[in-house]
Order: sequence, then C-alpha cells, then structure tokens
Amino acid sequence: MKAAAIAALLGATTLLTSACHTAPPPSGVTAVEARIDGITCPTCVPPLQTSLKRQYQTSAINVDDEKDTATVQFAKGEDFSAAAFQDAVERVRMRVVTLRLQACGLVEQGDGAKWMTAGQNRFRLRSDQDLPVGKTICADGSLDTASTPATFQVSAFKENGR
Repeated sequence: MKAAAIAALLGATTLLTSACHTAPPPSGVTAVEARIDGITCPTCVPPLQTSLKRQYQTSAINVDDEKDTATVQFAKGEDFSAAAFQDAVERVRMRVVTLRLQACGLVEQGDGAKWMTAGQNRFRLRSDQDLPVGKTICADGSLDTASTPATFQVSAFKENGR
C-alpha cells in the first residue's frame, strides 16, 4: 500500500514538473511589421500581398491600407531576410520605411557589442535594458538596416523560460 502511494506521488510530481517546463521557442524572427510608403488605397493591397506571398509562401501575410503596414507571421521553416523583404516590397514600387521585429535568439557578447543570433540572422543589439549574455531571449523592437550588420533596437524582451 505504501509503495503504491509513493509511486502515485512520484507520478504526480513528474507530471507537475513537466507541465511547468515548456519547450523553448524556435530561434529566429517570428514576425515583422513594416510601415510601407506607397500604400495609397485599397487597390495597392493585393499587389503587395502577392509579392510578399511569393517570397514567404507559407507564412501569414496581412497588408493594412489604413495603417500603411505589411505584417508577416513567419511559418516554421521560413526565414526572415531584411533584403528579401525589402525586395518584395520594392517589386511593386513601394518602400519600407520602418521594420518592427519579434525574434527569439541567443544573446552573445563580442567585438565590444552584444549580438543576437536569431535563425539565419545575426543582429547587433541595442537596448536601454540589460540583455542577458549567454541566454536565449524573445524580443520586440525595431530593426535599423542602414548599417551592416543591421541593428536590433530591443524595446522589450523576455528571457526564455521566464
């Protein structure tokens, strides 16, 4: 009887412990929202959606003509590239004004700066907050592609598992 009670208690403890640990999010850019110059009316939406869909075939794409934005929620297996995104927008004679990212990746320190490796991307990091080196974070912020490498200005982040 005691052995059965102990086994039941151990089984319940294992279930509770495993329920508290979630799988880490995949490394990479999970979403991008871009403010677009050139979305002037509802008829501009379909060409931009088509161009983005050609680039990101399985990802969810939304173009909002009222907000002048294009949003991509990346499907598993599709990677973000700032150059490819910009090319898809420029194919329809529009221009990316700003890029806002949601990305998960490892924070590293090197060459006097902090870096994030997120899937195929490596961004220089800037933040008013102390980003934890050697940890995986999920972050939200803006991407400045004017310099190489691009700089990810993190406005909010969550350490993986917290």
